[in-house]
Amino acid sequence: MSAEATRRRPDVVTIIAIYHFIVGGLALLGALAILIFAILPVSFSRGDPGGIAAALAALGLGLLITLAFGVAAVIVGWGLLQVRTWARWGAIVLAILQLPAFPIGTIIGALILWYLLTDEGRQVFEGTPPPAAS
Repeated sequence: MSAEATRRRPDVVTIIAIYHFIVGGLALLGALAILIFAILPVSFSRGDPGGIAAALAALGLGLLITLAFGVAAVIVGWGLLQVRTWARWGAIVLAILQLPAFPIGTIIGALILWYLLTDEGRQVFEGTPPPAAS
């Protein structure tokens, strides 16, 4: 059995993983909504190809970014449940990207960063023993 498989997952990590599943699911739903809204300009156009192209380009970019974020959040959530070292770093990156989403994203992102960057959070994923008390 590998060292990663024998590690105990703290409740905090489980909560962070569930949060990533929820955020990832909402982002994927948002990507679906963007896709639906991208169809509308084409359906209701009156022959203005420049306007349609600009609208579809903007919506396409939004779709790609939202889809990538949603997929990344779901993958990171799965990795956190499996206590994978790469998932800790993925969660840190996603938390940093979330900081500008004031106020809720800032608060949640900062709390995730705080926990994952503490010695306790690092030890969960790296399996290092806690430092000896002096």
